[in-house]
Amino acid sequence: MLEVSGLNAFYGDSHILHAVDLTVGSSDRVSILGRNGSGKTTLMKSILNAGPYIHGSISLDHRDLARETSFQRARLGLSLVPEDRRIFPHLTVTDNLLIALAAAGDRAGLDLERVLDTFPMLGPLAARYGSQLSGGQQQMVAVARGVMPRPRFLLLDEPTEGLAPVIVRQLAQSVAKLCNEFKIGLLLSEQNIWFARFCTQYVHIIESGRIVFSGSWDEFESRPDVKHRYLAV
Repeated sequence: MLEVSGLNAFYGDSHILHAVDLTVGSSDRVSILGRNGSGKTTLMKSILNAGPYIHGSISLDHRDLARETSFQRARLGLSLVPEDRRIFPHLTVTDNLLIALAAAGDRAGLDLERVLDTFPMLGPLAARYGSQLSGGQQQMVAVARGVMPRPRFLLLDEPTEGLAPVIVRQLAQSVAKLCNEFKIGLLLSEQNIWFARFCTQYVHIIESGRIVFSGSWDEFESRPDVKHRYLAV
C-alpha cells in the first residue's frame, strides 16, 4: 500500500501542495485530475523524492520513505514516468527499456519481449534511437520503460499530453493490460478524462495543491458541478 498523509510540498518559498492525503492499495488504480498548475506533477515528484522539499508522510507498506533517496524508492517498487518522457536519445528503444531493469534491484523485472508485445508499436522500432522517434513513439517507450522493472506502483504523469487520439487508445489498452496482468498499482496524473476512466477505478481532483474531491468514477459522474468547477477550461 502506498500512503500519502498530510503532504506539504515546496519549491523554495512557494507552497505548492497543502496537506494532501491519498492511498493507493496494492493493485488499485487511481487518477489525479486537475488543470495545469494544480499540483499534479509536484505530487508525483514528491512521492519519488525527485525535487520538491516536503513536510508530511509518504510510506510504502507502512515503511516511512522519508530517508529513502529516489533510487532507493525505485528499488522498493516505485516507478515514475515523467511528463517530459526523458528517454535517452543516444540509446536504441531496446536499450532504453533494458537499462530500466537496474531499478528492479532484487526483484525480477519483466521480459523485454513480453513488454514489446504489449506495446505493439515498439516492436518494429526496437533498433531505432530515441532521437529518431516521434513524440507519440517516445511516450510509448517512456511508459514501457516504466514497467520494465515490474514496479509495485507505477506513477504516470500526464502520459497523453500532445498525443494523437489513436495513440491515446493504444496506450490506455497497454497500461490497463499490464497493470491487470502483473498486479501493478497505478497512480495516474491526467487531464484526459476518457483515458483516466479507462485506466483507473478511483479519482481525486486537485486544485491549487489541495484535494477537493475523492471517490469512484460513478460518484464523479454524479457530480457535474465538480467537473465544471474544477476541470472545465
